[in-house]
Amino acid sequence: MKADSGSIYPPPYSYNMDYQWAPPIQPGYNINPALYPNGQPMVSYATQPDGTPIVTTQPNVMVIPQPAHNDYLCLSIVSLILCFLPLGVAAVIYSCKSRDSLRHGDMFSAAIDSRMAFKLNMAALGIGIAGHITWIICVIYFNLTYSHATNYHLSFSL
Repeated sequence: MKADSGSIYPPPYSYNMDYQWAPPIQPGYNINPALYPNGQPMVSYATQPDGTPIVTTQPNVMVIPQPAHNDYLCLSIVSLILCFLPLGVAAVIYSCKSRDSLRHGDMFSAAIDSRMAFKLNMAALGIGIAGHITWIICVIYFNLTYSHATNYHLSFSL
């Protein structure tokens, strides 16, 4: 089937086309066009067979870095094991929720969960330190107070 001027089919391809893919370089212009980091040109020019220019540009993309929120998972595990178990479990749960929110790109939920994990960790740390100090004081007090009640006389007879 032969394509004519009234046909809806494009003209057949030929190696020596009568139109150029880029306009000639004007004097005074930079020969090397600006390139994106991946090597693609920012603007490409082409002309249709009737001489009408076609300009294709890539969209400008602005990436604003978002602050990454800390999930406090290591601190949560330490407070779980060493400090106060119930608050440590809650802190681990919120730390995991914060990590999942960061993975899904939900910065608002990640910030809220991170803040809650930090607060729970600080509460568990405070209760744990107070409990350990209280325990040490009680052990020292009872050892000093009731040390005379248990006199151990060690005698070794052969």
